[in-house]
Amino acid sequence: MNNWFTYKQRAWERVIRDKEIGYLDPDIFDTLEVFFKRRDTFTQSSCSGRITIIDAEMPWERKNSSVVFKNHLGITVTDLLETINKGKVWNLWLVVQGPIFHVYTRTNEEAWNILKLARSVGFKHSGVLTVNEKGVLVELRTGVKMVHLLKDNYDEKEANELVVIANKVLQKGKEKLRKLKEVVENSLNSNNSMELRKNSEGNSEFQYNINKLS
Repeated sequence: MNNWFTYKQRAWERVIRDKEIGYLDPDIFDTLEVFFKRRDTFTQSSCSGRITIIDAEMPWERKNSSVVFKNHLGITVTDLLETINKGKVWNLWLVVQGPIFHVYTRTNEEAWNILKLARSVGFKHSGVLTVNEKGVLVELRTGVKMVHLLKDNYDEKEANELVVIANKVLQKGKEKLRKLKEVVENSLNSNNSMELRKNSEGNSEFQYNINKLS
């Protein structure tokens, strides 16, 4: 199982690197950090929740589709109208998505613990996806979502109403993100946690050599 801790170390280094270059969602780091503090858990490919506008025939299609707007913190009337005015190939879909976390655990017991914690704060659409060399992959999802087919033209009032609703849905997801961070943080104890410290460059790293853990 030493290799598992190597995967965890590399995943944490990727989080730090993405944070430094601005690739990481601006409001997700604190939640990722508490997951990594759990001894038998790490995350990959997670999202804090976002608003996108997608140019596609149908909103669930990936082929021949493109994301023409994306923001993890919200959308403005200007964002909406400017994106619409740029034109489209198929249809423009406004999509609001709640937070999604992909969590690897070292054991089945830890996977079940993570699921129980997440479901207790509203991540009801969660479950085990697969088991591979990285461990048990658990996906954590809320039911927070909005999909809206955009018209070609909006007046100021219509645009504002749509933006208010979209941002309200996004914030519902952010509330669940905050609760997830709190419940995972509160679950930490001496039996399941790992210490993080700052290295010489000011980055967080594990307190001890995780490759030596069994």
